[in-house]
Amino acid sequence: MKLQFTTSGLRTTTQDLGRPGHTHMGVPIGGALDRSAMRYANHLVGNALDTPVLEVTLSGPHLHCLEAGRVALVGSGFDLLLNGQPQPALLPISVNLGDQLLIKSSGNGCRAYLSVSGEWQAERWLGSASALRIGSHELVPGAVWTRGDVLETRDRSVNPWPSTLLPPQPLSNIIKVSPGPEYDWMDDHGRSQLLSKRIRVVDPSNRVGLRTDTQIQLREEKRHSEMVSSGVQPGTVQLTHSGQAIILMRDGQTIGGYPRVLQCESRSLDQLAHLKVGDELMLSLIDS
Repeated sequence: MKLQFTTSGLRTTTQDLGRPGHTHMGVPIGGALDRSAMRYANHLVGNALDTPVLEVTLSGPHLHCLEAGRVALVGSGFDLLLNGQPQPALLPISVNLGDQLLIKSSGNGCRAYLSVSGEWQAERWLGSASALRIGSHELVPGAVWTRGDVLETRDRSVNPWPSTLLPPQPLSNIIKVSPGPEYDWMDDHGRSQLLSKRIRVVDPSNRVGLRTDTQIQLREEKRHSEMVSSGVQPGTVQLTHSGQAIILMRDGQTIGGYPRVLQCESRSLDQLAHLKVGDELMLSLIDS
């Protein structure tokens, strides 16, 4: 199958399951922010669940079909239009030569995932086709799509074993967390400010991390402590010197020097993928 980008959207990238196993070298895990949506989109078109997908952020691309195939869109806040006609959600869509696909924002979402049937012909680095930006440098330039680019997949000779995968769970702004290594650096007042109250996502927030509008003080004896830079991972909630809570995402750094006060449940990372600046969330302890 071949799809040509008439327009690319704000930032449409290739994403898969990322690069686990390389954090000791400072390489973020990366990959699709919502792995449940990515897997289910692949399931719908008969791909292996770890096949790359297009991750659409805030505004989607316009695609021209150069070959027939199947696609599926899974996520929040976007509609899939085939030749101008809205298509049903969570179903595979067959397309033919000359068809036009538009991933249109409904105005209330952040990310969606388009699967394309077949084996992706994509550049890979450390075993992954996922886009990864370090500063202003794109480590896999071909994974960031621009106008005129052509996405190509090849039919497989063997069909994958049928999957019994269930659709992704409904989105929620309640993010389940557990205490982090420096959880005790907060007093009871600080914990009450951070947990089970609405906090807002603010700029700058992206695939590296979500910043919030919090101003939480550590215990007095810890406010001027300097901790040794230590390992962090996607879902780690760090507290800066100014009291701002930052939730690290899949492109986040692998070590950090801020207190790691909380750790998000792995399934909650899929929920965080759909939050944008201005959205609210609540952090809730798993055992509460």
